[in-house]
Amino acid sequence: MKPLEKGNFADAFGGEASAEDGRLSSVFRWVPWILAAYFVVQAAIRISISDSLRIDEAQQFLVGQWLAWGYDAQPPLYNWFQYGVFEIFGTSVASFVVVKNLLLFLVYLAYHKLLRLLVVDKKLAAVGTLSLLTMPQMFWQAQRDLTHTVATLLAVVLFIYFVVSTIRRPTLASYAMAGFSAGLGMLTKYNFALTVLTVLAATLLHPEGRKRLLDRRLLLTLAIAVLVFLPHAVWMMSNMNLVLTTTVKTMSEQETGGKLSDIGFGIAELIRTTAGIVVPTTAVFLLVFRQSFLRSLRARSEWSDFFGRMLASTAIILLMLILIVTLTEFRDRWLLPFLFLLPIYFCLKLDAAGKQDPAVVKRFLYVPIVMMVALPIIIAGTVLLARYFHSYEHLNTPYAAFLDKSIAAEGRQPKVVVTTTWHKAGNIRVSMPNTAVISTEYPASDLSRQAIGEGPVLLVWNQRNGQPSPMPDELKRWFTAKFGNEVQLPPEQDAALPYYYGKDPDRYHFGYAWYYPTPNSG
Repeated sequence: MKPLEKGNFADAFGGEASAEDGRLSSVFRWVPWILAAYFVVQAAIRISISDSLRIDEAQQFLVGQWLAWGYDAQPPLYNWFQYGVFEIFGTSVASFVVVKNLLLFLVYLAYHKLLRLLVVDKKLAAVGTLSLLTMPQMFWQAQRDLTHTVATLLAVVLFIYFVVSTIRRPTLASYAMAGFSAGLGMLTKYNFALTVLTVLAATLLHPEGRKRLLDRRLLLTLAIAVLVFLPHAVWMMSNMNLVLTTTVKTMSEQETGGKLSDIGFGIAELIRTTAGIVVPTTAVFLLVFRQSFLRSLRARSEWSDFFGRMLASTAIILLMLILIVTLTEFRDRWLLPFLFLLPIYFCLKLDAAGKQDPAVVKRFLYVPIVMMVALPIIIAGTVLLARYFHSYEHLNTPYAAFLDKSIAAEGRQPKVVVTTTWHKAGNIRVSMPNTAVISTEYPASDLSRQAIGEGPVLLVWNQRNGQPSPMPDELKRWFTAKFGNEVQLPPEQDAALPYYYGKDPDRYHFGYAWYYPTPNSG
């Protein structure tokens, strides 16, 4: 069904509906500013409630100690950006949180710009953008802990935006920006390569798109994309075992022994994870637009077909990976960069079906408004009200209080702090930004015996449940390798501190040991 022209809106719905439509258009023009205010509030709450870190947050503080072409099984773009911010504004929770919320805002803003480029009824651009607040992985996980995935979401939207712009009105600049955004996307997460493949498939099936792929300017796109990604690609080739082993192991965790059973498990896991992402959003569209939404699924347009082919090719590629590589584990953060495009597809379908009733569009506003009010309260409440449920999370762990107490008791600042996981290391560094922090999980964070000198060295460990624990084997191995088998392990100590926002007698236990190297040790 051909969308109604703007001049026919009043004829279709009457003068009163047209006035209502004008008021709605005015409201929806404020959507970017409303989202900006929302992320400012989220950032302010996060900065104020705790100086401890969640898992992905902590990684940025650990690797923020050095600059490299690669760090681990994740591409380094987010690390580079965060490193620069730390260097300019200092290593702090505020420096991290502002970057994270700025990138999230840019994801929503770019999403809104892309939809406005595609739809006739511009109110649907706001509907689609605000629909992201109905995806649990967008309103909960991305806000609380995701880092690299947030950068990937932005890169996906930018890449599609410039591809669509090139198909519609090809220029040298649009070809160049498509290549630049593709290169940046590959520096955010390796699964961005699937986005490139799905966009390529959709472009090949688009009449004008095929012409753009035969244009000589495509060579510029390819050249820029390769040049942007090349430095990290060289590092990746030298560390392919780290990249591939970690990724394949993570996505093949549920191997049951038989090829067919693993394939069946992988397909079931893909369906389950996909449903967890798309069902809430689909349900909201169905509840709000009702029969109009169901009818729109039969409508077609140039760009609804384009995004439909992208989603279909994504499913085909993932199924092929299950069959060929026997992937069995699909985490929602891994699928999110593909499936968060679903609201765009729904809005394009609604747009193809014709002008939507302004009263229905207005009714949609209630869902994101409720979410935007409730989410900051809920996210903060999980930390501030933990004492009432004895269910403490990472932000309740009193790292700063422990470091203050142990250093005050010793009367000296450590030259080096050594711990096991990056989560512990990042939490320590946020409180001690000028002290070297070593994680046994990250060999690149280690220091030579000469760099350590006469210390002192502070070894720190803890358990997720906060119970007392002996020095872990990883720390013992690090100590022996650094100072020799003949050197006796330092005496272990325990500090029990109240949780942030905790309740007596709940305590979190840190194990620690001080060591003062002698010139002859190591």
